[in-house]
Amino acid sequence: MKSNIEALPTLLQKVREVSVIDMRVALANFDLTEQQWRVISSVADAGEINAQDLAEKSAILGPSLSRILSRLESDGILNRKVSPTDQRELNISLSAKGRRLHSRVAPKVAKSYDGFKSLISENKLKQLNNLLQDILKKAVN
Repeated sequence: MKSNIEALPTLLQKVREVSVIDMRVALANFDLTEQQWRVISSVADAGEINAQDLAEKSAILGPSLSRILSRLESDGILNRKVSPTDQRELNISLSAKGRRLHSRVAPKVAKSYDGFKSLISENKLKQLNNLLQDILKKAVN
């Protein structure tokens, strides 16, 4: 018997696309991709972060992250330096240009997110967030 419940991975992907569509439009005005923005935003939140932690925080796999970091560094948005305590560790921070870009883009991204938030109540959005966080916690442990 076939279930009416859509496959969870497909449903999550569809909801993800709905949640970022307006953000992609906002980012395009700054010539940024969604992944580039996740890197910039994550680095802005952290101040300085190593590459491994950035990959986890931004949910970007190492090879893609490496390309994004190279591009953002060549554009003058990020600074990369080797950790003074561990030569294998790369520390990433925003340059002055990157901080200015973040301050211009962040309000536009927040505004684009308002459209998604209007689709369901604040309470349901919190519930959804909590459920997804619970899944992640259990999957990682």
